[in-house]
Amino acid sequence: MGLTLLKIKVNRWLSKGFAVALLLCPALIAVAEGSKELCSNGGNRAYLLSSLTANPSYPFPTVGTMKVYVKVGETIYLGSSAQGVSSGTINLRAPDGSTYTSGNSTITGRLSTLAQELAGPLPNAGGYQPFTQTVQAGQEGIWEVDFVSPTNGTDLGGNPPAIAVSAQWVQPNNRYVAAFDVSVRNAENSAFLTGRVFTNVLSGILGTFNVGFNAVLHILTKDGYRYTLDNNGQAGNGFTFFVNNKGLRNTDGTPLYKSVNTTNTPNVQNPVSGDTPSDITHKIFFNEPAADLPAFATTQTGTTWLLTIPVPPAITNVKFTGGDGQNGTATTAIPGGKINFTATANGTYVIGIDIDRNGTFTDAIDRQFNGTVKPGANEVNWDGMDGMGKTLLPSPDSYPVNVAVTLFAAEVHFPFFDVERNINGILLTRINGVNSPDNTIYWDDSDIDKIGLPSNPLKNTTGLSSITNGHKWGATAANANDANDFGNERSIDTWAYVINPVLTAGVDILVQSPDPSNIKPPNIFTPNGDGKNDVFEVQGIANYPGSRLMVYNRWGNQVYKSEDYKNTWDGQGLTDGTYYYLLELNTGAVKPKIYKGWIYIRKQ
Repeated sequence: MGLTLLKIKVNRWLSKGFAVALLLCPALIAVAEGSKELCSNGGNRAYLLSSLTANPSYPFPTVGTMKVYVKVGETIYLGSSAQGVSSGTINLRAPDGSTYTSGNSTITGRLSTLAQELAGPLPNAGGYQPFTQTVQAGQEGIWEVDFVSPTNGTDLGGNPPAIAVSAQWVQPNNRYVAAFDVSVRNAENSAFLTGRVFTNVLSGILGTFNVGFNAVLHILTKDGYRYTLDNNGQAGNGFTFFVNNKGLRNTDGTPLYKSVNTTNTPNVQNPVSGDTPSDITHKIFFNEPAADLPAFATTQTGTTWLLTIPVPPAITNVKFTGGDGQNGTATTAIPGGKINFTATANGTYVIGIDIDRNGTFTDAIDRQFNGTVKPGANEVNWDGMDGMGKTLLPSPDSYPVNVAVTLFAAEVHFPFFDVERNINGILLTRINGVNSPDNTIYWDDSDIDKIGLPSNPLKNTTGLSSITNGHKWGATAANANDANDFGNERSIDTWAYVINPVLTAGVDILVQSPDPSNIKPPNIFTPNGDGKNDVFEVQGIANYPGSRLMVYNRWGNQVYKSEDYKNTWDGQGLTDGTYYYLLELNTGAVKPKIYKGWIYIRKQ
């Protein structure tokens, strides 16, 4: 964390009267992992959503699911304010498929007071009685914890009471959990370990629309970068957010780099689903990720990534494939082809074809392509034309191609759903990698309806410091029930990344005339309607669009003509007999290749 950010946060805590709480509880800062961390930075308590019913505030709901990495011999300690309250319970799933539950006990696993939440589980002084499970052989990896609500996810309506994080809470009889804890005890049973607990999505409710959520969370990206996120007073009553590598998406799956005007089925990778080769959900930790986390860990469905060394950006496998499948070669029969490359991250590309071969790729006659890069395989189509709209003619010399790619390392997006107000703007700091610590963030809210107080500026795609000019929207509401502001039922994205130097690679394209040696017009066809040999079929003609066919009778009179023959002449209107054809094959050369011959039509 940068010194400037630290000073700002300390000053804000002091101004809000939390200095006394910090001085009284210094030893409690790193005891447990869960709601205590969400409440350790002032503001109001956010109750955890525990339900599978979606609505505009919760487009990707979970049963309060948290994840924790544990090793053999270590013990998981669990507590919930909903434990034993009606249907409230804690369910636990191991990587090997084993399942465990705390049942309906009102003692084991019950978090009952604010003091217990701060103390963590026994044997900590003043702690709660935890539900525990020791990790057995074959169970090392990622365990999943469901904090089931008293109503088992059913929404009984109404909001939980809005309370400050320092106030004693009451567990609601609804689909929310007031307090929860996941602690890991070492195998020696001598200490609790931190930096093990994370989630893929955080959904909560504040109880009203004009109080702030101040949690400080720790983001770990798949490519090994880490961020500190201070929610800094975001005020959405019911809200959802997660962190991924694309934010909201275009229809083709590429990053949109914009906020959108709805929370109804937004085009975004579902954070509850697994990663794909190009869509990654980053991990939200409650504390700094532990230094002993492995690079990969076992899950119930396979493996997932954890703590990795930052990956240098790179492009590989740059090649050109012609329309007929030839590597490095295009033909005039099937113009153009595909330029392919593989990238390690999102980014942008500029591809130039040096048509006049003068060493630059930006002349008017040169062909250029611009677009977005996705992690993994990328493909750019070329139609065989130059920058002036003309199809390239065959040439003995190749055309140089320059592939210039700018990749974004450490890319993180924070789609916030139904956050009515964000009057302070989140504080986001990348804490490792080049030029760290770095607070630069980006956003584009230009497509959002201008209701309430919009962000200012509406569009920031050049980068601003989250400390001096964070992504802010909405205004303080005097009415606690006032949901009508800029972020109401909107999907608003804030993102950050490291823009790496341009990576370049080259490839050559050779444009050739196709080999016409396989073009052999037939000498007879039988248009009798039996579905066999009913047309004058020139095999391979489809590779030569624009080829002209003319047919004459024995007196030299033209009886058929096509400027773009496609094997459709059936001799209609002609009698049996011998005719003569002239086929001008369009090979892309200046002059067509000429085929002459005779053809016999036999209808009977």
